[in-house]
Amino acid sequence: MGTFYGADRCYVFMFSVDLVTASNTHEWCALGVSPQKSFLQNLASAEFGSWFSSWQEGEITIIADISVLNHTSNEYQLLASQGIKSLLMIPLRSNTRLIGMFGIDMVKQLQDWSEAEVAGLSLIAGNIGGALLRKEAEEKAESLAFYDTVTGLANRQLMLDRIHQAQLQSNRNLFYVALLFIDVDDFKTLNDSLGFSKGDELLKLIGQALQAVLPQGDTIGRFSADEFLVLSELFTADRNKAVQAVTELAARLQHALLFNQDLMSLREKNTISIGCTLFLGGQHDTDVLITQADLATYQVKQAGGNGLSFFDITLQDQAYQRLTLAQELQQALNEEQFELFYQPQLVHPGVVLGAEVLLRWRHPERGLLSPDAFIRFAEETGLIVEMGEYVLFHACKQLAIWQQTPSTARLELSVNISAKQLKQANFSDKVLDIIKHTAIDASALKLELTESVLVEDFENIVSVMQILQAKGIRFSLDDFGTGYSSLVYLKRLPLYQLKVDRSFVADLLTDENDQAIAKMIILLGQTLGLEVMAEGVETVEQLKILYKLGCYHYQGYYFSKPLPLNEFEHYLVKASGGLI
Repeated sequence: MGTFYGADRCYVFMFSVDLVTASNTHEWCALGVSPQKSFLQNLASAEFGSWFSSWQEGEITIIADISVLNHTSNEYQLLASQGIKSLLMIPLRSNTRLIGMFGIDMVKQLQDWSEAEVAGLSLIAGNIGGALLRKEAEEKAESLAFYDTVTGLANRQLMLDRIHQAQLQSNRNLFYVALLFIDVDDFKTLNDSLGFSKGDELLKLIGQALQAVLPQGDTIGRFSADEFLVLSELFTADRNKAVQAVTELAARLQHALLFNQDLMSLREKNTISIGCTLFLGGQHDTDVLITQADLATYQVKQAGGNGLSFFDITLQDQAYQRLTLAQELQQALNEEQFELFYQPQLVHPGVVLGAEVLLRWRHPERGLLSPDAFIRFAEETGLIVEMGEYVLFHACKQLAIWQQTPSTARLELSVNISAKQLKQANFSDKVLDIIKHTAIDASALKLELTESVLVEDFENIVSVMQILQAKGIRFSLDDFGTGYSSLVYLKRLPLYQLKVDRSFVADLLTDENDQAIAKMIILLGQTLGLEVMAEGVETVEQLKILYKLGCYHYQGYYFSKPLPLNEFEHYLVKASGGLI
């Protein structure tokens, strides 16, 4: 175009999205004419003076002789510094906004352009604008398809493709490749406390910090939420050297976050858990490799985070067992394989007040299983929420049956509530729906909480408890004194009962410290007007000491182990001769 129109320079400027700056992106110069592209980058739009406003309106700028301009104006200074004598500038626009400018300069002689020439150049400018818009759309589509919108890193799809390419390369050169699965430690706490925008900002900064220390050729991508993948080609066929290389790389990645000032402005300590799987060639599908690295990361998280772990076959076996257990637990819920057992709770001199509900699983192949075999896993996977609702509903159904008979109408049931249940936004509504559905006297229901539940979101927990207490439901604080004991809990929480943990009861006869702690809890409960129950009572000697210390409510194997429903009801008759 420059040659055809006899120009000295022909160029395109592109504006930033906010129209604050403009840069020369494409330039052609005639022989002997000095290029200006390198000098014309990130110019403030204000330097274009009145032209900028006219371009926004779609108007063409034609100056046959720049000497007619005010020599003190921005426009003249900009043109004179480039040796320009005449020029024509045509705005490049989309339907709604200015995106750039197409221009022709004359530096050797003055030039005026005919209407036909202007019309032809305007048509060319329209084609240039259309091409640039198509390119912009293609780049945006590619970015959305292959790059994460928050961090700008490769997304899951692109990482899967890169892993596959690395497998092919490894097949050819027989060098190890490392796939690192990175999980940001304690990210949920920041996200919940400061909000998603701060969470996204943290993830972006972490991605940048990790990318900055990666060797050239390595790839990092955001896999999901607060999880990243790093693909590193190790250029060695020696497994021991590969392990060493990954260990050194992991140390650099961790160090990159520890003292990053931008990250520390959001939160003081930023650590990551890293799991790694090493592979040669394409023996496994990419999904299998990611799962292996994820399992290794899980091992780090279980150990407290901020570390590195390598995948091995033992982890694979554990993964299979966990998958099987998850499927079996869901099936157990669907088929009601769970059964409620009842451990009697008594008050001196031996009257059965009710029971604590404990869950058992009648596994079709493994027989009767205690909670030790499945509760922790249910907590980790979130199944504990559905299981907790199951227990609460069936406990209330049983209370409804007992409340129809005078001899059992005054029985109480204690039901354990998990942290995940209590943190549900609609927990109180679910409990009250169950109460309404079963039509029980709510004062017969006690919900047992552990101290660890209270550590996070204390204010919300207090609010939920107050809502339920207003409907007659009572609360018991289980395992008191074992972890996070605070008088603030006792002062603020609407509690009815404290439970002395079995660990203090077990050594009452031999450990003066345990006896002193038990005495303190009992006195504290009495002072605050709370009922105090000792659990884990197994001998008459323990019972006598507890009675002497002022504890009159008991639970433990001395009285009875947890019993299935029919045996518990027989126990009631035997222990009380029919409850009053």
